[in-house]
Amino acid sequence: QNFTGVPFVTIRGFQTSSPVYDGIHLYANGSAVSVIEIDRVEILSGTSGFLYGGNRVGGAVNYVTKNSTNVPLRRLTFGNYGGTQFYGHADIGGKFDDRGRFGYRANLLYQGGDTAIGEPINQKVANIVLDGHLTDTLYADVKYTYNDYSKEATQPLFYMRERISIDTSKRYSPKWASNDLESHKAYTSLRWDPSKYFTLRSAFFYQDTRMRVNQISLDEQANKTFIPRMTNSPWEKHENYGGYIYLDSRFSTFAVDHKLTLGYSSTFHEMLLRGNGTVYLSGNTNFLLSELKNIAEPDWGASFGSGSMATAYTTRNDNILIGDDISFNDQWSAMVGLNYATTAYKLDGIYGDSNYEKSKLTPTASLLYKPIEKVTTYVSYMEALEASIIVGNTYANRGEVLSPLLSKQYEVGLKYDINPNLLLSTALFRIEKTNRYSDLATPIPRYVQDGLQVHNGVELVLTGKVTDNLTIMGGGTLMDIGVEKSNDPALEGKKPTNAASRMGKIYAEYALPWIPGLNLTGGIYYTGERYANVANTDKIPSYTLYDIGARYTTRVLDKALIVRLNVINLTGKNYWQDQYNLGVPRTIAFSVSTMF
Repeated sequence: QNFTGVPFVTIRGFQTSSPVYDGIHLYANGSAVSVIEIDRVEILSGTSGFLYGGNRVGGAVNYVTKNSTNVPLRRLTFGNYGGTQFYGHADIGGKFDDRGRFGYRANLLYQGGDTAIGEPINQKVANIVLDGHLTDTLYADVKYTYNDYSKEATQPLFYMRERISIDTSKRYSPKWASNDLESHKAYTSLRWDPSKYFTLRSAFFYQDTRMRVNQISLDEQANKTFIPRMTNSPWEKHENYGGYIYLDSRFSTFAVDHKLTLGYSSTFHEMLLRGNGTVYLSGNTNFLLSELKNIAEPDWGASFGSGSMATAYTTRNDNILIGDDISFNDQWSAMVGLNYATTAYKLDGIYGDSNYEKSKLTPTASLLYKPIEKVTTYVSYMEALEASIIVGNTYANRGEVLSPLLSKQYEVGLKYDINPNLLLSTALFRIEKTNRYSDLATPIPRYVQDGLQVHNGVELVLTGKVTDNLTIMGGGTLMDIGVEKSNDPALEGKKPTNAASRMGKIYAEYALPWIPGLNLTGGIYYTGERYANVANTDKIPSYTLYDIGARYTTRVLDKALIVRLNVINLTGKNYWQDQYNLGVPRTIAFSVSTMF
């Protein structure tokens, strides 16, 4: 599932949608991270409150964006993401000067057509990067991204009485159920290394986004028909500011080495609405699934979307931190840190007038021991101020601020470098988080918090080259999850919603030795059963998905040529991504990349 281009990622049974962008915390609304600006994705398992504050209890996803290339890059890619949604992508980079001090990178994308289920989509993205060493010790960069995204006939949200299988290869919404977004992002960073003992790092981010969402939600009836609820949000304006400044110092006390970091980070998000905000209409007619895409757009009212923009709410997260990476000897080391975290909300206009601010000093501590050179063991404890949230537009108590609380994580683990290119890691963990959920009330549910969501688990991960020709990325997680310390006795011991106790995934690439340049790819992804409601009466079935693909690299007219083919959900499995969203149908994607 994704919203405005940002996927909802589940790590250790917890869902996170707020991305980290080159080390800066962003809010999900309006963040619009495009795949073409990303160089790599860093997955940080476990509570990440020390660096980024709360709201990422299971882990964080850090999108590291592209920089200039050391050698000239001229790449054109033409392809298809599935259905008829073809795209063209140009990636150009290099250096301005012979010494290689100043560089550039430009990525341009145009995408249009229909998805695999017939959702019209159109996207234009432009990403520009300038970077370089202003002096031998001072590096700076400036990045700008423009994103214009439109998608029609987006699949509805499903509120089910009985969890039935629904054909995911069809769409069930009319074209006017849409998601539109236009975003401008600017980012700049600075790194100064005045000596081998000190490094100063800083970055600043600004984003201005306009977005609009027309959403259909379906209430299943006893006779397997559906009554639609229609939500229309006028153009919203989201402004995201963020930045950090860190000072790293390296020194020794007696025989103990230290890398001490002092720093401050802050993010600010403002949402502005036009007029009276979102309009909700609840239907009274029963429809078959096949009839839903013919529903006419309702009359939203003469005053809908009129008037001037006004602030609906603002949110702020501040972090003042100090951390020390301590090396006692070749075998023993430790990492300790403190973060004075603040989360604040201010509501105006249609959400009412109120202020909320809470601060907490949260510790982080890890002890590491290397019994042999290739093995590292560790034990760690982390706390994070879990940020308060504003209840979203699909709930009856929209705009309500849920108070921030503390989340905790205990972990013990081992990492083993089997060889320089293959890493095995395993961990035992316990995570305690505020239990937040939909009460599934009708006709419109409320979003509430009560008790603790506790995840006790073990995970095993293997990544790297097993042989010269075989590369794998795989792992599994087993968890014992439950609700504790609830005010409602009926919730005590129940399983949290949308959290699978078992997950296993493996992706592999095999380079055929008898056909140089040809790699076969494939993946198997298993997600165990979950519950869709707090009473645990609605069970989301487990599912296994299969992907296959191939990549062929060759040279044509002395230019590199790469052809890719991927089949996603090979068997066309019908499944539920979560309690509200259908899974992805069988999708065939392909592309051709060439240098020029």
